[in-house]
Amino acid sequence: MLSCVTVLAAQSLVAVATHAAPVVPAAPVTIGPVVITIPEGFEAAQTQRLKKTLVTAWTKSVRSAGLKTLLQINVIEFGSPPGKPAAPQDVSIYAEKYLHQFLDGIERRRTNYVSSPIAHIKLAGLPAARATWNGAVGGRAAVGVMYSVIVHNRFAVIFHTQDLGSTPTSGMFEAMQSIEAAVISPTRRP
Repeated sequence: MLSCVTVLAAQSLVAVATHAAPVVPAAPVTIGPVVITIPEGFEAAQTQRLKKTLVTAWTKSVRSAGLKTLLQINVIEFGSPPGKPAAPQDVSIYAEKYLHQFLDGIERRRTNYVSSPIAHIKLAGLPAARATWNGAVGGRAAVGVMYSVIVHNRFAVIFHTQDLGSTPTSGMFEAMQSIEAAVISPTRRP
């Protein structure tokens, strides 16, 4: 019961995040098919290129003891499906499918895991899916918000922010605002 209350509190805070004061932006960064402005104070943590997958992350120290907020973007290239572009409702289904896959990965690495119902939203003007989760890492409470969007019928883009605690932190709110303001990268003409 407490887990459900925590998830509901996180969901309420997610809704409030879109109405919070604006973040002072840093320079925009292109990650695969999207452009995102990483909030001030977030520092590059890692970039991994795997076969058809790009993982990029930043962290921000938001309190003492070396604790950091994570902002991570995974871009999975699944190729262009043959024929005409997918219908918006199909794109939404694919976004939800990828969100579930990534949430399953979080669940396997957490104890006391619980997630919110999937919310259908728009990211960069495209149908997307979002969920919040709570769990524990090494006995410490953790909270996260994950987003999934399909771009150009070719890429699944998974945005994730997490931190220790039972409710989103100020660093997470900054990351969420940046995620929700992401745009599609302009295509380059040859």
